[in-house]
Amino acid sequence: MRNLPIFAAAILSTMLPGAVSAQTDAAAPAAPDEDAQVTMDRAGVIFGMFSQAVRSEDIAAEEKNALVGCMYENSLKTISAETGRILGVNPELDATKPGVIYAVAATVCGARQNGKAAAAEQSAPATPTPESR
Repeated sequence: MRNLPIFAAAILSTMLPGAVSAQTDAAAPAAPDEDAQVTMDRAGVIFGMFSQAVRSEDIAAEEKNALVGCMYENSLKTISAETGRILGVNPELDATKPGVIYAVAATVCGARQNGKAAAAEQSAPATPTPESR
């Protein structure tokens, strides 16, 4: 009677591997299609670039906050898909360069302004601050 738990454990251990492997084979997901793979790869680049930007001292605190907020409110898949859509519409942008991907993703997230708006803002004269009396 003392050996009954050991005997039961031995029997269960021989039965479980077959049951687990049968479940694993049936539940294996299909390989992603090419577009999904590109989106996942781009999402990895975006996550890496955003994490580097947040640690960088060269990036303004407002941009860092916008990047973190964007990642909190949106999935990387969503950010990557929208970035890919913009890269697809603008063939002059090199979609293989991480810096370009970061710039577009940061623009998608609202952390940066697009190139036209940024150029207009830089060329606009600064608003004078009122003098106190």
